[in-house]
Amino acid sequence: MSAVLAPPGLPTLADRHDALLTPYLRQHGRGCMAYSTLQPGLQYFVHERLGYLAYLVLRHPLLAPGGLHVVLGDPIAAVADYEALLEAYLHRPGAAATVFLEIGEDFAALLSRRGFPVNQMGVEWEIDLAGFDSELRGPAYGHLRRWRNKARKEGVEVVEGRISQLDSDELMALNRDWLARKGGHEFIGLNRPLTLTDEDDVRYFWATREGRLLSLAIFDPMYRGGEVIGYLHNLSRIVGDAPHGTNDLIVLEALRRFQAEGRELLSLGLSPFAQLDDGRYPHKPYLSSLFRFMFRHCPFIYPFEGNFFHKDKYRGRQIKVYLASIPDLNLYRVLGVFKALQVF
Repeated sequence: MSAVLAPPGLPTLADRHDALLTPYLRQHGRGCMAYSTLQPGLQYFVHERLGYLAYLVLRHPLLAPGGLHVVLGDPIAAVADYEALLEAYLHRPGAAATVFLEIGEDFAALLSRRGFPVNQMGVEWEIDLAGFDSELRGPAYGHLRRWRNKARKEGVEVVEGRISQLDSDELMALNRDWLARKGGHEFIGLNRPLTLTDEDDVRYFWATREGRLLSLAIFDPMYRGGEVIGYLHNLSRIVGDAPHGTNDLIVLEALRRFQAEGRELLSLGLSPFAQLDDGRYPHKPYLSSLFRFMFRHCPFIYPFEGNFFHKDKYRGRQIKVYLASIPDLNLYRVLGVFKALQVF
């Protein structure tokens, strides 16, 4: 009925699109983290009838002496089957401590009912494409309008294509330049990493000026009932001297095209530790305090406030997301999560 998949080494693209996973993903992959469950380095708990959970594994003598699983996003399953899938996972042989990261209200409520503390970890942003004014009229879109116009005025052009159309040396130079300005490495787990191989249903947009590659943006599909209903803006890469507004010009062009195709939504992803409100579920107060401190005072780890400020200018809806742990989330386990995500 169920199995734990632990592919040896780094999976290839074909491994990650294993026929065992994609039917569940295309049927139930509505969450903005859903497609990220196909990224390299994950392991899987798969229930043949219900769906699957995808997780990172950490083994560390101090932070995770018995092992730690960091489950990414909601279960890839019907909401009605969340509890049965969770029950099967918890009763698997060799169960390890587990942290469920960036989960939505339905799964958070289930975990809370079962007695596990649930902390809010930020908000995700979704734009209702049918209601978005792509002309950016009015004061609400003033910042976006200025950023878009500045990039256009400086000769930035946006192209959609397959990633294989780009020169791989130029693309890797762009990636190295971006990483060098972000501490030399990228976090894993919450963002799917860059791959140079074309992927089904993934959309690729890039910006150029006078033939030079300035920026790349990748949009991952979000599914319901076998159809692509929208996209997550998963990844951006941009050179340090690109005109201000280049990335926004890409996002707005992608948004316009998704609108024309009749897609429902565009997700801008997570703003970590933003807009915390822990009144809904019993939670760990120390963890909320830690997250609020990091949001205000730790831009050297991640630009938390800048991320929130920028995404807010798109005037999307904020969706609360949570984390929970089995057993309770003590400080060592919090540090274990950061370690698994390669924050340090």
